[in-house]
Amino acid sequence: MVPGRHGCTAPEGRAVLSPAVASRPAERVRAPGDEPLSTREREVLALVARGTSNRGAAEQLSIGEATVKTHLTDNCGKLGAKDRAAAVATAYDRGIPG
Repeated sequence: MVPGRHGCTAPEGRAVLSPAVASRPAERVRAPGDEPLSTREREVLALVARGTSNRGAAEQLSIGEATVKTHLTDNCGKLGAKDRAAAVATAYDRGIPG
């Protein structure tokens, strides 16, 4: 057994899902692009589009740098982008205001 995240264990090479995640109905899982960006996610994306660093965005928005990273990760998931540059490009292509 290999210790997993949050103290979970699984046979070697196997992923573990928490019961809360595993029990979610499949219809609740959204495809990329189905969920709108929050106001804060758009603000972070706009700053990144201007070349602002994570630290700079955090300072301008009075939030933690980890929170900026979380918003960027959420943006990538919602937009179906593999990285921050792709998220910015996809947002521009879709006309998402920042």
